[in-house]
Amino acid sequence: MQIRNQWNKEQVGAYIHSLQVSVPLDVDYVYDVYDMANELITMLDKENSQIEVKEVNQLELLFYCVGEYYYSIAHLNQEEIEKFNSNETYPSSMASVAADKYLSLSIFNHVEKKLGNRFMPPASSLNIYLNFMLNIVKGYKKNDPQSSLISDLLMKSLTISRSILEQLLNGYETEAFSSWRTLHECECTLILLDKYGDRLINKYLRHMNFGLAFNDTIPDKEQQDKIFYEMKEEMRGYGLKSKDIRKYIEYGWLYEIADKDDVSFKLNFRDGLEKLAGLDMYAKRYEISSEIIHSTPLLIYSNKEYFYYMTLLSLYESFFRLEQVFVSLFSKRVSEEQMRQYEEMRKVYYAQLVIIHKRELQSFRNIQKQWNQKKA
Repeated sequence: MQIRNQWNKEQVGAYIHSLQVSVPLDVDYVYDVYDMANELITMLDKENSQIEVKEVNQLELLFYCVGEYYYSIAHLNQEEIEKFNSNETYPSSMASVAADKYLSLSIFNHVEKKLGNRFMPPASSLNIYLNFMLNIVKGYKKNDPQSSLISDLLMKSLTISRSILEQLLNGYETEAFSSWRTLHECECTLILLDKYGDRLINKYLRHMNFGLAFNDTIPDKEQQDKIFYEMKEEMRGYGLKSKDIRKYIEYGWLYEIADKDDVSFKLNFRDGLEKLAGLDMYAKRYEISSEIIHSTPLLIYSNKEYFYYMTLLSLYESFFRLEQVFVSLFSKRVSEEQMRQYEEMRKVYYAQLVIIHKRELQSFRNIQKQWNQKKA
């Protein structure tokens, strides 16, 4: 193989100068590493018949060279950088590593079988909607639980949603379904906080402080002891003991809206939070997801197609509920023009997402029917 598309020093320099890094990069040094990496790839391609490199992606290879060099000097002072640059053995070693990483991770990279495609509507339509929502919510006040709890939790739910979609598209179905478990927990909390407002939000924040006190993370020791004492007193009022501390911290805020004498209500997710959020119909899916998280045989010998559809459908259904919370939050904070723009977008994509969910659900049912026929 002859590398005909290798960049010259001016091209490499132009790219490096466009980077915004905290430490100036030596163009000559990086180019030498990059040049040697290209030579190594050419040599390895000639000597090893198993390596068949038709064309080198020069930008990717340069990325590896820049990454190696930047990481090596980023923590050094100027004198140490000059000493590093003067060491004649480093460039060849760095070039060898960059070439190895390029061949291993770009040419021979392990890729899972993918059942989804980012250009098809099931992924692209959901992705564009999530992206729109994320761009709106990121502009809200953040990291101030007293005033931004709902938007902070919504932002986290949306980023988890996007992460799930990315995992699905990369062929990691069980990992995506495990992440849906976390999303489901977030959406249950979000639904209740949005529904009951300040009354429940304040109680939730109080239990957040209980958690900080329990984990010994409040700097003011006197204040920490006070919070811990108040928590113990509240627990006594509910007939709880010291062994119940953790579950009271996590779910005790639900007593604000639940009847403590209701024997069906418990301080846990399935019989507490999920139930009060009205989403206990997902209890079985949540249980399956929990089995995967705990590395049971279900994880190791999972059916990719089953978990692809299970995750995609669950993600869509969670999204529809999150979108309702988003509209509730969004409508209170935007101008009439912004609301009009959102409604126009919603007319196009929300309706499409509903149709996609219905179609994918039918596809899943058809596949399940085929599986059952094979078993019969």
